[in-house]
Amino acid sequence: YSIPENADVRLTVYNVMGQEIVQLVNQKQAPGRYSVVWNALDSNGKPVSSGIYLYRLVTAEYQKIETMLLIK
Repeated sequence: YSIPENADVRLTVYNVMGQEIVQLVNQKQAPGRYSVVWNALDSNGKPVSSGIYLYRLVTAEYQKIETMLLIK
């Protein structure tokens, strides 16, 4: 993802039922391009199953929700 200006950024993974699985990013970030790799673990460090997940990227000015497919 790209950020055009300083922003508080949250990147969170949810299951298809809308339950939060893990928060990958929750910090202030400078302008630039970023890449995040999810290790397929939940917030308790337990592996999640293959399937469809949603990720949500939020800043003060922007919000995006996309789907992704986890294949093990």
